[in-house]
Amino acid sequence: MAVFICQGCGAEHSSWGGKCPQCGTSETIRLAPATDRMVDRVVKGKFKIIRKLGQGGMGAVYLAEQLGIGHRVALKFLKSEFSSDAEIARRFLNEAKSYARVAHPNAVALHDFGQDDEGNLFIAMEYCEGVDLKKVIAEQGRLPMIEAIEIVLQVADVLANAHEKGVIHRDLKPENIMIRRGIRGVHAKVLDFGIARLMDAGTKLTVAGAIAGTPRYMSPEQVEGKEVDARADIYSLGVVLFESLTGRQPFDGTTISEILRKQVTQPLPALASFAPDLDYPDLEAVLQRACLKPTDGRWPDMLSFASALSQAIPTQAHLSLPPLQRSNTNVRAVATPLPGSNLSGIATPGTEVDAASTDRTLMKTGEASAVARKPSQPLAQTIGELAPRGEIGELQLDGRPGHSTQIGDASLPPTVPKSKAPLFVVGAVVLALLGGVGYLVTRPDSQQPVVVKNDPPPVKDPVVEPPRVDPGAEALKLLREQEARSREENARMSLGKGKTEFEVAKLDEAETYLKSVAPESEASVEAKALLEKIGTIREKLKLAGGLRAKGQCDQALPLFKAVLALNSRVKDAIDGAADCRRSMVDPTME
Repeated sequence: MAVFICQGCGAEHSSWGGKCPQCGTSETIRLAPATDRMVDRVVKGKFKIIRKLGQGGMGAVYLAEQLGIGHRVALKFLKSEFSSDAEIARRFLNEAKSYARVAHPNAVALHDFGQDDEGNLFIAMEYCEGVDLKKVIAEQGRLPMIEAIEIVLQVADVLANAHEKGVIHRDLKPENIMIRRGIRGVHAKVLDFGIARLMDAGTKLTVAGAIAGTPRYMSPEQVEGKEVDARADIYSLGVVLFESLTGRQPFDGTTISEILRKQVTQPLPALASFAPDLDYPDLEAVLQRACLKPTDGRWPDMLSFASALSQAIPTQAHLSLPPLQRSNTNVRAVATPLPGSNLSGIATPGTEVDAASTDRTLMKTGEASAVARKPSQPLAQTIGELAPRGEIGELQLDGRPGHSTQIGDASLPPTVPKSKAPLFVVGAVVLALLGGVGYLVTRPDSQQPVVVKNDPPPVKDPVVEPPRVDPGAEALKLLREQEARSREENARMSLGKGKTEFEVAKLDEAETYLKSVAPESEASVEAKALLEKIGTIREKLKLAGGLRAKGQCDQALPLFKAVLALNSRVKDAIDGAADCRRSMVDPTME
């Protein structure tokens, strides 16, 4: 809204009646609010700009909608003063080519590249919803280990694809990684290939000795202005992983020169020095190698780094989780093989397995085969020689009458059933012993009484049974926890969409999203506050509109201002306030 400054006494007024109420001076200075001339413009007849998303040293990024279909895109404009610089224009074109060449599900997609009617260069990119990794770390302090590694592996997949196509990012940092949480977990998007280098002939745009990148994440060779390759991205990604796991930046300082010096001279600190619970040697070794100062010592490519990182994820035992139950099944050996032989059918190191050897070691027991097979003479002779000496070990043979045992091509004669005579002998001996004991007890000349001692049974240690766990209850508990997490994720997504719609003053859409936030979720408090704000805006707009219709703009204007204080993009409030000011200010003073 406009502000009026009296030239006589310097007092500020929100409205001007022709004279300063304090000193009576009629001269004033009118200060109009600063407006972004890009908002509401239509670029190339198809992209309508909604609002500014951010601004950097080389340009600004706007949220825009594609006319007709409402598809949202991010428009990145190069500043007009740089559009006439050939070197910067080529760099901007290089960025567009980088997006087009990478083409990966975890990378921002390119929609268009060109110039607007005023000659400003722009790139139309995919608009990514979510929160950048820097804000996530700032809010959480540190990420869960599995989640942090999952994000880094997704980013590594993008960069591996980019490196294969000759693109080096060179400015990887948490701000350039957008995170969105969904039902299936986190999904990462890599942004800003602004200083990426295409490794084709004639595309090297960095001046020798110049520094390009962000100090806290730059590789040592970038700091020193040397030639960089894919291993520079490996270094930066290692630093990002360290910060995600610990919540701390490994190379920090009060000045840029101090940070750059540490990047070149100091090794990466141990994870456990910042987070004692991260004492995992395998993970530490992978990370330390990724951030070595000499490029030759690092992982040779992004694929090898990602493979080693995925294998270094701590197991259940390392994470102190209950181990899986193992059965105590006692597997008994079937046969003791001869030295130099292979009767098990499993190849040992250095042993070549062919069809003949596999056929010889096949063991089967049952009726004689209907198909006559030629015996394997050497194996049959070996078994015949070893059987009398008992050197076959624990070879289990089927001893049923009328059945033969066959090993490969060799058949053994039917076995004879064992005799039951030893059982009768044992029974007779037991009966004789019992008769002798009875005689000694009942003979008349026995003077010594027989005392039978009934010793108490030994006391056994009480068996402590482990607490029984109901599998059904555990499954129900896990299902409920998963449903709760899903509700929370959906609530956060609805809240985020509602906030986005509120920022562009689409109150109806914002209200729909915010009302869908589950009342029991953590996001419900913020959603409720935004709903109350929307209700206040509508109430004040209704009241201000009624006063304006009655010609009472002096009372309506403060209400319109109150609405704009809550949301500066509400069109009804902007129009109403402008109309009231025009009716209250003398046209000659404008």
